[in-house]
Amino acid sequence: MIFNGVRNSGSGIMTSGIVASGQVVAYGTFVRRSADGTIYMVPTGDNIHGFLGIANDDIIHQDYDGFYAAGKKVPIIIGGSANAWLLGGEVVYSGDYLKFPAALGAGTEGLGVLAPETTLTKTLDSVARYIGVNDAGDADYDQTIASIAGDTVTFGLAANLAALDLSEGDLVVIDSNEAAEVNMVANPAASSTTCTMSRTPLASHENAIKMYKLVQINVQLLG
Repeated sequence: MIFNGVRNSGSGIMTSGIVASGQVVAYGTFVRRSADGTIYMVPTGDNIHGFLGIANDDIIHQDYDGFYAAGKKVPIIIGGSANAWLLGGEVVYSGDYLKFPAALGAGTEGLGVLAPETTLTKTLDSVARYIGVNDAGDADYDQTIASIAGDTVTFGLAANLAALDLSEGDLVVIDSNEAAEVNMVANPAASSTTCTMSRTPLASHENAIKMYKLVQINVQLLG
């Protein structure tokens, strides 16, 4: 994947925050503050409100590439535009409004990714607007996982893995009835039906496991 960075020419003022205990924050995800002042990625649920901004990427080496670990200071873009993440399987058109997706996993895990509103419709749940020139996203970037063992993800068919069109460094959401998480692809083709993750996926994934490849899009933040 070619990562375009989070900040762009339209990005506005910034603030910062410290990642909450037991959490990680991926570059380019929407974050919010907890009661103790620390930050975490915004959970899914299309009626979630109160985001702070988008976590900017930092050139300082992190514990995991693409993520801030618990206790790390995060620069946050709070106005203007930035490059954010569109949930896999979704497609957006220039001018579309975006919201946080319907609940994934247990509905409490932080993901900080976006899904489109009905085309050109703004609602009380809209948090951003897609300002790219071309359509973005792909309906195939949403595939069923057969099993997970350690850092290896196995798909039932080679076609499922191929449809995701993964590259090293791609960010994905792994979702199940039990949990949801943002992770990064380490080896996109460990075999014809397997890929490996940079961070070992949560052990709680068990039923209806899916992988969503994330797509970077330029959005305008809505207050």
